[in-house]
Amino acid sequence: MDSLLDYLDQIEDILDASKGVPFSSKVSVEKERIFDVTNEIRLNLPAELRHAQRIIDDHDKILAEARVKASAILKEAEEEAKALTNEHEIYRRANEQAIDVIEESKKNAHDMRINAVYYADEILEKTENMIHDAMENIENYSKSIKGNFMETIDILHENRQTLRGR
Repeated sequence: MDSLLDYLDQIEDILDASKGVPFSSKVSVEKERIFDVTNEIRLNLPAELRHAQRIIDDHDKILAEARVKASAILKEAEEEAKALTNEHEIYRRANEQAIDVIEESKKNAHDMRINAVYYADEILEKTENMIHDAMENIENYSKSIKGNFMETIDILHENRQTLRGR
């Protein structure tokens, strides 16, 4: 997968190779080439986002498994309690253990969800920063091109004035 910087280099190459529009700070670019590069960016950026979604999905699966396990433990504890109704202390301990397992499972599931959200946020922040940096680079490059054209216009104007004897 190409990096975002590679795609930005491609866009800059397209801009460098583009013909200038006379008497303006604009350039004429091949629209398809720009669309090709932006489509490549779209195709390659979502991989990290899909990875974050897989983490969230895994979290949900683990939570479901924990619920099944907790349910099985609780059911087992209930069966033991019925078999040992005369031994109240054993029933009480099993019930406490089942509650502890459920609470621990809930805590683990909660922690995993928080970590998945932090990870997704981190990936989104990186993507946002990369796009912001790309926008700044393109804006700076555009200002540079405009400055070059303005200098050229000034030189042409001075040459015309010189030719007219002013």
